[in-house]
Amino acid sequence: MSNNLSIETTTRLLNDGWKFKDIRPAGASPNTALPWLTATVPGHVHVDLQTAGIIADPFERMNERGAQWVDHTDWVYESTFHVDTAPAARTVLLFEGLDTIAEIELNGAPLGKTDNMFIAHEFEVGSRLRFGDGPDGDNVLKITFRSARDTGQARIDAWNAGITDEAEKWDRWTVLTFVRKAQYMYGWDWGPELASAGIWRPVKLVEIPKARLLDHAVDTKFNEDGTATLTLDVYVDRAADGPLAIDVELVRVGNESEALDVKLPSKLSVDVPAGSGRVKASATFQIDEPQLWWPNRHNPAGLGIHPSLYTVDIALVSAGRPVDHKSVKVGLRTIELIREPDTETAGESFRFRVNGQDIFIKGANWIPADSFPSRLENDGGKLDDLDFVDDRVYNLLWDCCDAGFNMLRVWGGGLYESDHFYELCDEHGIMLWQDFCYACAYYPDTNEYAEASRVEAVAAVRRLRGHASLALWCGNNENQMMFDDKWGGTAPARHLGANLYDSILPAVVAEENPGVAYWPGSPCGGDNANSPDFGDRHNWDVWHGVGDWKHYTEDQSRFASEFGFAGSCSLAAWDTCLDEDDRGAYTPAVRWHDKTRKGYDTYLNMVKIHYPEMKTLEDLVYYTQLNQADALKYGIEHYRRLKGRCWGTLIWQINDCWPVQSWAMIDSELQHKAVFYASRAFFAPVLLSLKVDGANVEVHIVNDALGPVQGTANVALKTFDGEILAEQSFDVGVHCNDKDLLGALSLTAAAGRETSAYVVASLTGPNGDVIARNLILLAEPKELALTSPELAVDFTEHDEETIAVTVAAKSFAGSVWLYVDPEDAPNPPEFSDNFFHLEAGETRTVLLPKTDDIPAGEDLRELLRVRTLFGEE
Repeated sequence: MSNNLSIETTTRLLNDGWKFKDIRPAGASPNTALPWLTATVPGHVHVDLQTAGIIADPFERMNERGAQWVDHTDWVYESTFHVDTAPAARTVLLFEGLDTIAEIELNGAPLGKTDNMFIAHEFEVGSRLRFGDGPDGDNVLKITFRSARDTGQARIDAWNAGITDEAEKWDRWTVLTFVRKAQYMYGWDWGPELASAGIWRPVKLVEIPKARLLDHAVDTKFNEDGTATLTLDVYVDRAADGPLAIDVELVRVGNESEALDVKLPSKLSVDVPAGSGRVKASATFQIDEPQLWWPNRHNPAGLGIHPSLYTVDIALVSAGRPVDHKSVKVGLRTIELIREPDTETAGESFRFRVNGQDIFIKGANWIPADSFPSRLENDGGKLDDLDFVDDRVYNLLWDCCDAGFNMLRVWGGGLYESDHFYELCDEHGIMLWQDFCYACAYYPDTNEYAEASRVEAVAAVRRLRGHASLALWCGNNENQMMFDDKWGGTAPARHLGANLYDSILPAVVAEENPGVAYWPGSPCGGDNANSPDFGDRHNWDVWHGVGDWKHYTEDQSRFASEFGFAGSCSLAAWDTCLDEDDRGAYTPAVRWHDKTRKGYDTYLNMVKIHYPEMKTLEDLVYYTQLNQADALKYGIEHYRRLKGRCWGTLIWQINDCWPVQSWAMIDSELQHKAVFYASRAFFAPVLLSLKVDGANVEVHIVNDALGPVQGTANVALKTFDGEILAEQSFDVGVHCNDKDLLGALSLTAAAGRETSAYVVASLTGPNGDVIARNLILLAEPKELALTSPELAVDFTEHDEETIAVTVAAKSFAGSVWLYVDPEDAPNPPEFSDNFFHLEAGETRTVLLPKTDDIPAGEDLRELLRVRTLFGEE
């Protein structure tokens, strides 16, 4: 603890020295009782049990099934911490995350109970702490976690027993709806059933002699004279009387190494109001040269420019003495959700307008990046030993920028993510559609459940509202659609949960974060929540309905906020969870790691519409990933051609939480699937799209940039050996944020030769630079009349960190896959580009990072494997 004469707020981490064991049910044999085991904090019980050798890795093979007993067990955690001197009268134990049903004791006496994984919990302990030298200063902290599954079932039973109103009755409750815990941990159609328990975020002892800084809110107004007015509301927790002030200073625009040379206002000092508890102090700046925050790829200063962020230092002082301090980053921008009647067709628009510009949304849905989210707390965030090389969240968000994303939807079955996540989205220009944590279920929404929802929402909104990336608050995932469509063939008498989405949550957002729009649920709009004419839409008609991805063109969504096609994870991900005998396309362990609930054979049969039979594990990875890439390319080009009616696409999904066959673009080992590489083109600011229409191929251009595009589009019909059967050129002049149908090329010359022909198009700018390119095949890949492309592969040292791999094709090489089998080199790095087509005579150079397992020069030739649609090269 700090010196008693200090008035500074101090925080001490209590993450070390924890142990845990199970709580034995009455009558259980003592012979199988666990001893005290070492616990990791932040952590989860499954991870610690695996470390102790009690359970096998639940991600491996089918071990998930053998770990189900853990979720029906109660667990106790214990730690001892020492306090040297008498603490301040206001001292709190802060639990940033407890998962989930917890009873807390301090020095043998009850301290409190918690019932929500999503929010922090704190308890006054100033008068309860022991302090002094030796054992006199030892404090014992004990946390008992009750089974979330069993608690959920008990609450269902209690609800059903106490309900007399017919409208409140429902016989299909699930245990996840009665416990405020990340819903995906109970299992989803891409994730395992590992509900778990534990201290999943840090534990802190906070001493507050005088006051502390809490959260903040930002309001920006842009004035007619080109200036901006920035108001920063800072919330302070007063623990004692006396004068307080906040000193607020705008330090810089940009990061430390790339700060912009912009004149900033001087430092402001504002008195903190008197009173006790939570009070607000406001500082207002007039900014003469406001530097705007823009989404990724939309900054008028250039595509690669990071959005402008103002670093703001906030100091809480008393008579010139420091009390508390924090530094935040603020973005100056406006983000509006535009909903207005469509003047040409029935319905209503659904589009985002940023800084006065309508933005076509390109991105994906985000799920927690691990089944045990505590591992993400160790992996990134505020820890002092943060290593960005190993930080999954950092790398995933960097990949989102690379793929051309401007938005992520933080899906309602997951979490309110870490501060680290939101800070990175601010820095990278990734707008956030933030769901409240309700998904695919009915929820109790009255009495204590309504109040718990309000408390959770207030905590979430206050924590996140200061982020420039925050674009939308959304009430839930698919709950309105579930009610409208009577999932399972029936629905309750009223929409159980509607009181949350229609009353409680919008009221909290209106009060706490009025500058950000609220949307009741995803999807929502019209007489049916999943209408194509209103609001956003989830297009699962293709995957769960008609099956083949070529039906995407039947959808006329205003905003496609969920759609996707599944594919295998990488060989590297499979290597983490399979034994040698498991390597195959149809083995039991491989089937287990498909949670799509489609039926494994049905899933693979959808791939076989386009690609050959899969026999080996390599076949499974190659063909399912190519099919996924084809599906998303086809669907997203369609939605972008609908620009004006459709204003957004959010793929399901960007990431995975374990090794699995799923809709993810990047797997749990951070390996990029084929669709990730394809996304660089189909999400590029300028899209050249080819659409077969009978005996012609239409040539479309879509310009999402905030400036016009000019140049020449060349389109050619070619054979695999390079013969040109037909070609045409189009002059291009497309306004900013617009689209155009350039014309069509006849396919007549390829009649009867479709299996050995393709169409390729390129857009060349006035300076001769290639702005956009596209290529489509005229037959299914499994029907192509291919010959060996006779690839030539060469290696040179590009620089100290990378190897340049050059691939040249004598004839057409379809879907070139470069890889190193993890059995030959563990944790193989990834190529800078992959799964690409090469025309006859074309050469492409890609980069491969050097590692200890990847030799340079000719030795790499022994490890490198190359596969095309023709076969292994």
